[in-house]
Amino acid sequence: MNKKTYDVLALDYHQKRFYPWRDFATFYNKLVKKGVSFNGICADFGCGNGRNFKIFLQSDIKLIGIDNSIEFLKISRNRLRTGNDYTMKEQKSIDLIQSDIKAIPIRPNVVNNIFSIAVIHHIKDLNNRIYVIEQFYAILKNNGYILSTVWRKYQKKYRYHFIRDWLKRLYSSSYRIKQYNLDLGEFGDKFIPWTISKEKLTYNRFYHFFSRKELKKLLRSFKLKEMKKRGGPNKKDNFFVLTKKESEVKKN
Repeated sequence: MNKKTYDVLALDYHQKRFYPWRDFATFYNKLVKKGVSFNGICADFGCGNGRNFKIFLQSDIKLIGIDNSIEFLKISRNRLRTGNDYTMKEQKSIDLIQSDIKAIPIRPNVVNNIFSIAVIHHIKDLNNRIYVIEQFYAILKNNGYILSTVWRKYQKKYRYHFIRDWLKRLYSSSYRIKQYNLDLGEFGDKFIPWTISKEKLTYNRFYHFFSRKELKKLLRSFKLKEMKKRGGPNKKDNFFVLTKKESEVKKN
C-alpha cells in the first residue's frame, strides 16, 4: 500500500488508535525494569500518529519519528504542539521526518536504538525486508537495540487460513500462480481490510505474517535478547522482539 493510501487512512486510524498501545507499553516497561537502556538518539520507524511517543519519552532520549505519510506526520506534529499532552522539553526532544523506510536519511552508526512497531510486517517481498534490516544495522551504533513487533502467522484468528494456504501452495500450481498475480507471492502474505468508518470505504493493507523461525532468521545479524507472544485479542497475536547489535570484535 503506497503512501497516498496511508494519507487517506491517517485520520481514521488516529481516531481508532489514539492512545499508546497498552500491551506494548507493558512489554517496554518490563524491559526497562530489567535494566535495558533506551537512552540516547532513538528512531521510531513508522511512527504514524505518534501514539507511542509517550512510552519512549519515559527514557532520556532524543526521538526521531519517521513515516512515509505526510498526513500521519501532520497529526503527530499537531499532537506535539497543541493540548497539554507534552511538556515543552518533550516537544523539543522529538523531530519528525518524512521518509520511506527503504531510503533512510540517517548516517551510519548514529542511532542508539530503533523502534519498529507494527512496521516490518507491512514490507512486501523478502528481499525488501532484508534490505530494511540491513539499513537498520548500518545506522545503529554498537550495543544499540532494535525493539520491534510483527504479526504472528499462527495466531488463533488466522491459523486455519495459513495451514490451508500452505497446503494449497504446496500442491496446486494454479493456486500459486493466482496468489502471485494477486501480489501475495510469499507464504505468509495476506491483505487485511481497513474500513474508514465515516465514508464506509475499505482499503486492503498488505501484511506478511511471521513464524518464529522466519523472524529469527531475518534478524540473525543481531543478538536475540527476547522474543515474546504478546498483544491482540488473544494476548499472543504478535511477536514482541528485542535484539541487539553486538560490539564489533577488534582484530589484533
